[in-house]
Amino acid sequence: MATLYRCPTPTNWLCRCGTVARRLRSQAIDFDEVRVPFPKSLRPEVEDLTGQRWVPVLVHGEEVIHDSHRILEYLEWLEEREERAQAGAAGAAGRDSVPAEAAR
Repeated sequence: MATLYRCPTPTNWLCRCGTVARRLRSQAIDFDEVRVPFPKSLRPEVEDLTGQRWVPVLVHGEEVIHDSHRILEYLEWLEEREERAQAGAAGAAGRDSVPAEAAR
């Protein structure tokens, strides 16, 4: 489970917070959204997590990532890691089913 701290903009198409939310959904990552107020002075929870008050902030397991570009890089890394793991599992299964004559 992940938590996305984001601005209160009501759509996912106007800000970088929405870009992150769309990417999380496209990767089927289950997450909660915490919409923080527009005034940065009213975001103490964000400051407690990151030492600054800008959003978006993603908390994923033990990882706390702020800045939309860093979050998107992290999500891309997660996706690539999952693809490599699936390819490795498929490759291992494929090696077990190679016909004996092809293995020579």
